[in-house]
Amino acid sequence: MAFIEVCCPDCDTNQVVKYGRQPNREQRYHCNNPDCERTIFLLNYQDQGRLPEVKQQIVEMALNGSGIRDTARVLGVSQTTVINVLKKRASIAAG
Repeated sequence: MAFIEVCCPDCDTNQVVKYGRQPNREQRYHCNNPDCERTIFLLNYQDQGRLPEVKQQIVEMALNGSGIRDTARVLGVSQTTVINVLKKRASIAAG
């Protein structure tokens, strides 16, 4: 039997426990570090639009003048995802 050590992607601690499954049968994990802001995460995300790196790329491409359709095509996410990310960032910046 193989043992895979799972670390939290935010705080990099190994205080992680299994926390159920997604509807697509992907294993969920829970970080038990009280100082960590992230509570639930997956090791392999199916939806690339939820990754923080992709969200950051969406914002950077918008600041560089790329359109919504162009950004969606290059990053492999939907146009709706691009619009939602930009709306959330705009409301945070205006807040």
